[in-house]
Amino acid sequence: MKVRKQYETNPYPKWVNLALSLSPFEINKFVNISNLKLYHNKIKEISMPQILIAGCGTGQHSIETASRFKNCNVTAIDLSLSSLAYAKRKTKELSIQNIDYIQADILDLINLKKEFDIIESVGVLHHMDDPFAGWKILTKLLKPGGLMRIGLYSDLGRKNIVKIRDEISKLGFKPNEADIKSFRLKVIRSEQKHHKEMLNFNDFYNISELRDLLFHTQEHRFSLPQIQEYLDKLNLKFCGFDTQNIISSFKTIHPNIDDCYSLEKWHNYEISNPRVFSGMYQFWCQKLL
Repeated sequence: MKVRKQYETNPYPKWVNLALSLSPFEINKFVNISNLKLYHNKIKEISMPQILIAGCGTGQHSIETASRFKNCNVTAIDLSLSSLAYAKRKTKELSIQNIDYIQADILDLINLKKEFDIIESVGVLHHMDDPFAGWKILTKLLKPGGLMRIGLYSDLGRKNIVKIRDEISKLGFKPNEADIKSFRLKVIRSEQKHHKEMLNFNDFYNISELRDLLFHTQEHRFSLPQIQEYLDKLNLKFCGFDTQNIISSFKTIHPNIDDCYSLEKWHNYEISNPRVFSGMYQFWCQKLL
C-alpha cells in the first residue's frame, strides 16, 4: 500500500516533547470546557472511557489523549510499523501505561469486535482510497451516544497547496529527500505569493513533515456541505469545532450561541474567509442512540 510505504520511510509527525495534561478531565468536564453540543447525555456518565485513536502516527495524538481523559484506556492503531515503533518508545519514555498499540488498517478494525466511547481520527481518513468507507467503519465501532473527533482537509483551505502539488507533478519532482529539499529551496527563493505562504507552515521545515504537506501520495479534500452529507448518512450529529481561536473569530460575526453548531453558517463564513481552515477541519460529532 502506497500510503503505508510513505509512512514507513517518513514517519509523521516527528516530535520530541509534548505539553501533557497533568490533571486529566472526566468526560463531563471536557464536554463543558470544550463547549460541545450533545444530543444525548449518556456519554457524560462514562467514568472509564474506552478510546480508539485511528491513525496514531508516531504517538503524539495517542499520548495527548491518554493524558487528557481521566481513567481512560486507549487503543491506538496505525499502518506504519516505523511510526508505531517511535510511538511505543516515546510512550515508554513518558511512563504512560494506558495505551495499547496495534498495527492495523482502519478497514480491518471491525475484527476488533470491540466498541468505544470515544473515537478520534485526525488527518487520516483523507489519505484513504475511500474516506467515507473508513469513516463508516469507525462509526460502527462507536457506541450509541459516543463521541467522535474527526480531522479532514478543507478544499477551500488547501487551494494554494493543491496549486503547489500540481507544480510539483508538472516539474517532475519525486518524493525523495533530494527532490524535496530542492523544491523547498525553490519555494524559499520564490517571490510568488502562494509560495511565500508555505513559509508559515511548521511542516515546511522538516523533510518528513514537508513530504506529508506537499508530496503526499494520496489526499482528498472536503467542503462543509459534503461533511454534513456524510454526517447525515452515518447518523452522526455535529457537536462543534475543536479549534478555539477559529471559534472566537467566528463568534465576532455570529454571536448567537447556536450559530457555532450550524455547518451552513460555518460554510458561509469559510467562503468569506477561505484560509480559516488552512490546516484542516477538526470537529466533534456524536452518534445518535
